Amino acid sequence: MHSTSKIVLIGDARVGKTSLVRRFVTNMFDPSYQITLGTTIMKKDVEYLNYIVTLAIWDIGGQDVFRQIRSKYFFGSSGALAICDVSNPKTYENLPTWVDSFKNEVGDKPIIFLGNKCDLKDTEIKEEDMKAIVDKYGNAEFLFTSAKDGTNTEKAFINLVRLMVAEEDVI
Repeated sequence: MHSTSKIVLIGDARVGKTSLVRRFVTNMFDPSYQITLGTTIMKKDVEYLNYIVTLAIWDIGGQDVFRQIRSKYFFGSSGALAICDVSNPKTYENLPTWVDSFKNEVGDKPIIFLGNKCDLKDTEIKEEDMKAIVDKYGNAEFLFTSAKDGTNTEKAFINLVRLMVAEEDVI
């Protein structure tokens, strides 16, 4: 069975959303920062159980200037990756604003919380922090990821597909 599902990557600027998508889709990492203006869309086919899911991956710009329009980008999403930078606690503190905006637009869809940049030595966001935010929102999980070295990058997208299949949102 084949379907197409839209997912969004949400979180503050500079948390690594674009790098995670690039690592997942092309298995490459570019250390130079590139601002996402509005949104960037990439696609990749994922096989899970008996399903082939074409993910339309919307990388949503995290700058405040896009706050007014970003909820429109959420429309039609089947799930989200909500991303913070483990070396920047403010990006973690801002996740509820992102998730609430997402849920207000699309309802109770699956979310995987990602603590990105886990390859860094000075991490301030710990496992108990990630467990706390998952407990706040139902239908969610968390992973620590690194777009730089690939840690859990593919697993994050596959786990989101798994949750979407369980919700029958990709069938």
